[in-house]
Amino acid sequence: MSLRKRIIVNAGSNGAGMVVAAAVGLVLIPIIWRDIGVAGFGVWALLSTGLRYPMILERAFSLSINRFVAFYRDDENQLNRFVSASFAILLALAVLTVAAAVLLSFVIADIFTAITDELAGDAQITCILVGVTLAFKMLEGAFSGALRGYQYHTRSNAVVIAANLLRAVLTVGLLAFWKSMIAVQLAFAIAAAVSALLMFFVARKTIATLRIDILKFKTETMRELLRYTGHATARSGSTIFMYSTIALLVGKAGTAEDMAVYDVASRIPGFVRGFLAGAQNVFLPAVTSLHANGQIEKIKAVVKKGAHISTVVTCASLILLFVFTEEILVFWLKGIVRPGTVAVMRVLIISVIARGFFGIWLPSLVGMGHLRGLTIAAILAAVSAIVLVLILLQGFVAIPIPMAPAIALVAVLWAHIGLWLPFYGLRKLGIRPHEYLKDSLYQPLIASMVAIAALWALGSILPKESIHWLVMLMVSAAVVAVSFTAISLRKEAADLVVAVRRRFGAHRER
Repeated sequence: MSLRKRIIVNAGSNGAGMVVAAAVGLVLIPIIWRDIGVAGFGVWALLSTGLRYPMILERAFSLSINRFVAFYRDDENQLNRFVSASFAILLALAVLTVAAAVLLSFVIADIFTAITDELAGDAQITCILVGVTLAFKMLEGAFSGALRGYQYHTRSNAVVIAANLLRAVLTVGLLAFWKSMIAVQLAFAIAAAVSALLMFFVARKTIATLRIDILKFKTETMRELLRYTGHATARSGSTIFMYSTIALLVGKAGTAEDMAVYDVASRIPGFVRGFLAGAQNVFLPAVTSLHANGQIEKIKAVVKKGAHISTVVTCASLILLFVFTEEILVFWLKGIVRPGTVAVMRVLIISVIARGFFGIWLPSLVGMGHLRGLTIAAILAAVSAIVLVLILLQGFVAIPIPMAPAIALVAVLWAHIGLWLPFYGLRKLGIRPHEYLKDSLYQPLIASMVAIAALWALGSILPKESIHWLVMLMVSAAVVAVSFTAISLRKEAADLVVAVRRRFGAHRER
């Protein structure tokens, strides 16, 4: 399979995995909200989101395994040493995570004002189950990283899809008999355990040379792994640290309802951000292989094309999401939308745009080995966001508590990913800014302006009061699709038409 087709297939499978995860989340959130109440939902969101710190290490080791497997895929001994060393470390960290969750459960109700006395008992057990869930996810990271390093994204994502569907079934089933946050997190923990086992068996079946031996790996392997993982921990882990700490700050300063508003408002933008990250991370093994062979011009072409497609997807989806925010929330939550949720969600949508436009540079620069600059910038961005949230929560500015983190994320993410990252990447890769703008961003931005103008004209012509919002959404989606296809995706559309004609012609001949 050619590099282009491999990237398309992997990106498509990542997209399918993210779509299923988003669909499961969108289905489960209103059910959980309804069954355990706003206060219970707020506390559950606080614990499940705010205590995700161990995933910093899972993400870092998964990315490290991804890179080393891609680099040593033809060296069986080196490959198995890196995977075995990663699994041994993650196993130890998983045990420590469960122990820490048990200890934290005894004092969790005393730390956060959002946890009332009525919910303290459930919060303790939920805290422990969150630790168990995270432990299984950490173990899964070793095998998913190996599969992705071999560019078997389709098989890794198949496991992710199955686990998400299982999580949905278990959550609905347990909530039918037990209306508690404990039931929700128990379903998540069981699904995480099954997912880890499935990922292990799929990795063993797919990679014939894969062997896990935690007792046989060399010191230099561990040293090289930890050196690279240290950068990955600080870089990718900074994002998890930032979002988890922000959630804890909201839970500390506000009520359970404040936490519920922020969590609900951040769900859909978070799904979009995760979808973009998953699609963009497909380029990491490809760029790593190209860089190892010294093919710089091909890297430039991959980055430009990836940025172009990512920008198109970002603009098309977020324009519709921003325009129909209120209608989507009302439909999603069955009419129970807390005041301020719409405004918070729209601000968070603006923060995601930076990731869609310039996030392609993160896996590209990692694949080329430019780790130090990315690490320092990620740490500074996370610290800046947390400090800004703390300042905003002091009451110097009259804004609602859930709005404070949204404003901070817009400011920090645009400064980090929207400004510094592309200029850093352009300098390292030797691409001129005007060249990058012309090849990657110019057409999507023009298409965005045309789509926004067309939507404004459409809203002025059609009587919104007499037309159902779903009809308006479908018409608007068609307008946006036509705008981007005609302006920014002409070549891709033409290639697709030619491919369909050839396939149809070959079918008729047979």
